[in-house]
Amino acid sequence: VTSLSLLYIRICHLHDSDFAHLSSLRILNLKWNCTPTGLSPMHFPCHMTIEPNTFLAVPTLEELHLSYNGITTVPALPRSLVSLSLSHTNILVLDPTHFAGLHALRFLYMDGNCYYKNPCHRTLEVAPGALLGLGNLTHLSLKYNNLTEVPRLLPPSLETLLLSYNHIVTLAPEDLANLTALRVLDVGGNCRRCDHARNPCMECPKHFPKLHPDTFSHLSRLEGLVLKDSSLYRLDNRWFRGLGRLQVLDLSENFLY
Repeated sequence: VTSLSLLYIRICHLHDSDFAHLSSLRILNLKWNCTPTGLSPMHFPCHMTIEPNTFLAVPTLEELHLSYNGITTVPALPRSLVSLSLSHTNILVLDPTHFAGLHALRFLYMDGNCYYKNPCHRTLEVAPGALLGLGNLTHLSLKYNNLTEVPRLLPPSLETLLLSYNHIVTLAPEDLANLTALRVLDVGGNCRRCDHARNPCMECPKHFPKLHPDTFSHLSRLEGLVLKDSSLYRLDNRWFRGLGRLQVLDLSENFLY
């Protein structure tokens, strides 16, 4: 067995020995087994327990899906992992110890851990440098997490960074300083216009967002930039200096009449 999907079967406890016999397992999908309270149709509480060696016992594992489960911490993970999905969980803190040794990891998805459907009444805490050790990470998605700033010291290997629908209302060059390999940046929906919103919406504060003229100027490899739903009333030509490779620019749902 190289790929195993165990969705919607209400697994709430994962044991050290559960997958140890699967010596060739590469892909494991465990989504929607122990849904967080806010995402459960009946709002039943569920906490998933993962024993320390559950995934360490599978040294061939490359792709792991744990989204839509009531887990509060990042479990111990094998060094072989290439793709990790932790979206719509209850994980609210990230620090360097959570990802130590995961040098093969290229894709990390951690969306929707703190928003109106999965409320936490705080913000996702990403310690400075929490992901810096992931030297091969190219794709990072942190949408819908109540973030108020771009996490500090992200790995310079990033090519795609998705930060939409947080509450990041100020952007400056230092926020993206070392991310010169970026090809796609999505910061839309951080300072929303709510007059036509189809879901709960927090009005953009007056005189925001604030984008420094040189916020993107060093991102010379950028091909896609999303600034949609950002309460923009005007464009500053300086935002686009140095973006000679830009192919896609999304400015929809703003006030650019």
